Amino acid sequence: MADDPRDLPPRSEPEAEPAATEAAPPAQPPAPPPTAGGGPDGPSHALMNIRIPRAWLVGMLVALVVVLVLATIGFSVVNNDNTCGWCHVIKKEVTAFKGSEHYHEGVHCQACHTKPGVFNYFIRNLQATTHVIEYVSGRYQRPITTYVGATNCVRCHPKSQIEKDIIVGDIRVNHTGLRDAGFQCVTCHSELAHGKVIPIGSRPPKSIMAICTTCHNGVTQPRRCSICHINGVPAGTAQITMPIHMSQGDCRQCHGARFCAKCHNGLVMPHPVGWRGTHGQVVLDRGKSICVSCHTAKDPTFCIDCHGLQMPHPAGWRSTHPAKATSDPRLCAKCHGANSCIKCHGLQMPHPSNWLAVHPSTATSDPALCTRCHTSAFCADCHGVTLPHPSSFIASHFTFAAAQGAVCVKCHGNSDGGASSCYGGQCHAPGSTPH
Repeated sequence: MADDPRDLPPRSEPEAEPAATEAAPPAQPPAPPPTAGGGPDGPSHALMNIRIPRAWLVGMLVALVVVLVLATIGFSVVNNDNTCGWCHVIKKEVTAFKGSEHYHEGVHCQACHTKPGVFNYFIRNLQATTHVIEYVSGRYQRPITTYVGATNCVRCHPKSQIEKDIIVGDIRVNHTGLRDAGFQCVTCHSELAHGKVIPIGSRPPKSIMAICTTCHNGVTQPRRCSICHINGVPAGTAQITMPIHMSQGDCRQCHGARFCAKCHNGLVMPHPVGWRGTHGQVVLDRGKSICVSCHTAKDPTFCIDCHGLQMPHPAGWRSTHPAKATSDPRLCAKCHGANSCIKCHGLQMPHPSNWLAVHPSTATSDPALCTRCHTSAFCADCHGVTLPHPSSFIASHFTFAAAQGAVCVKCHGNSDGGASSCYGGQCHAPGSTPH
């Protein structure tokens, strides 16, 4: 009999399966830090572990380009010759330059006034920005000068061209020796670009030959004129060293009033007007070493060449100078003047031609004048008797006169040729004095 289903235990219903869920992704290893990603500023790049937004990189690149463009524009403005003329203090220089051969050949200011090289070019143009400040503030250099080196010149004038004999007219020049000696091109050619508007101190001296003779002095280099003057010079022309003549104004174009005095023992240089007449007292006050640095150190006979004798006067000069003064009175007059002897001697010196006949009156009126130079023995050598006569001479002179009458008539005379009129009869009446 079939089992009654009612007698069977209730059939359990199969458990409901859970609702399907989204499958979880499989486990992944940790991802490395991203090298690129997004953000409010867009993609970025890592530089030295620092994230730099791409927009920043683009901005810096644009800024660099702008700076380069502005620098190029600025440098082109600075390099323009007309820009230099904006500053009124060098308008004359710019105007003179535009009339020069350099300007017409396309040479510009920077070609000469900036040292060769990209770095020097960049620095020079940066320095130009300070010129505006200096001009506005009035603190610019006075006078305005600049250095132009030979390295600038040889960029257009190659060594192969200048370091060989160059003949212009009758003059032959070879620059090799000049460059080896350290001379710059502008030493002789400073007026090529700006003419005579440049400061006097930057120009060559009044005679270019003064530069040549610093070496061509007959010692360092030959001084033959034919070395440079290919057709010679007029016969009889003296071959002398040509000094450089400069005035105080020339020096003060670049230096202050006391600049020269620092090296020249405190003296104003060049020597002022009237120095020849006053330098003697300066030497006496400060010593002859004051002249050494420029003159006697190089030429020990420098003073002698002008004065004709050792200067300052050596020891014992006072007692020995009469011989020199007698042989050449002009030597004394050079320094002391034509009448200087009178100030010291009290009478004209050397003695005039008629002095022998007239000196007794001077010797009698002021014997001290004679004793400044002469001794009593000097008078006795000529007169044969001590002069002036001692006070007791009148009482005893007849004995001397009887023995040496010729000595008396040297000064007193004997107008009628006889002893009775001794001293012209002024003392002894005729016939009163026995023979």
